[in-house]
Amino acid sequence: MKYLTIFQLGDFESATSFTTKKDATEYIKDCATAIKTKALENQENSSYLLEVKTSDGKTHELKATIKPVDTDIKYKLAYEKNGQSEEPTYYTTRKAVVDQAKKLLDELGYDASPAENRAGKWAINNPEQNLTVSLNAKLVVMGSEGENIVASYSAADMKDFCKNFEQGLTTLNEAEQTEQTELIKAGRKKGLINLGIGAAIAIVGALISYASYANAKPGQTYTVYTGIIAVGVIDALCGLYYLINPKATLPKDKKKK
Repeated sequence: MKYLTIFQLGDFESATSFTTKKDATEYIKDCATAIKTKALENQENSSYLLEVKTSDGKTHELKATIKPVDTDIKYKLAYEKNGQSEEPTYYTTRKAVVDQAKKLLDELGYDASPAENRAGKWAINNPEQNLTVSLNAKLVVMGSEGENIVASYSAADMKDFCKNFEQGLTTLNEAEQTEQTELIKAGRKKGLINLGIGAAIAIVGALISYASYANAKPGQTYTVYTGIIAVGVIDALCGLYYLINPKATLPKDKKKK
């Protein structure tokens, strides 16, 4: 049996694995100490609440839950380079993931920042070298057969995150904004593709309808391919809508932001 400490801050969710519940509890308390607050315990569901007041006067609620897991837990390094996902590699500790990420980044001539190491997320965007790289540390819970993944969490260094809470919060906000910007770009691209394909289908439908009409002799019937034209028009209108309102393509949990 292992125990996960799962931290939640808004949409951000990170987990760390421990061999005993006592160690998991101590980790939460250590995080509270690092953030200079108290871990308020809810004994009914083994959860804790850490209330943090930042310099702008806002109060943030960092929730922590201890979850027992009786299947394998692994740390995964997800690696994407120039839009192509590499085969993920698995490790037994978060440190091994971070070390591997640093090694890959060193080979690309990139120095990871403390904030990236803390979050377990690294990114390179170098237009001059036509290079985009994304590395993400994940904690994954495997199924009973030890093969399929049944749950996945970010693998941030929460103690260090709490110690540098405001900086970490800024990093999270910037990451969310970047993610939404990329999703909106993808939404516009989807709209443009739908508009082009829909218009092409509608034009083809109109052309073959006209050909049928032109080839029909006086008194003969001809076919208007209304179905094809309608499908094309609807697809084109959907594409136009996505171009005007690309946020419509965002996942539900992203639309409110």
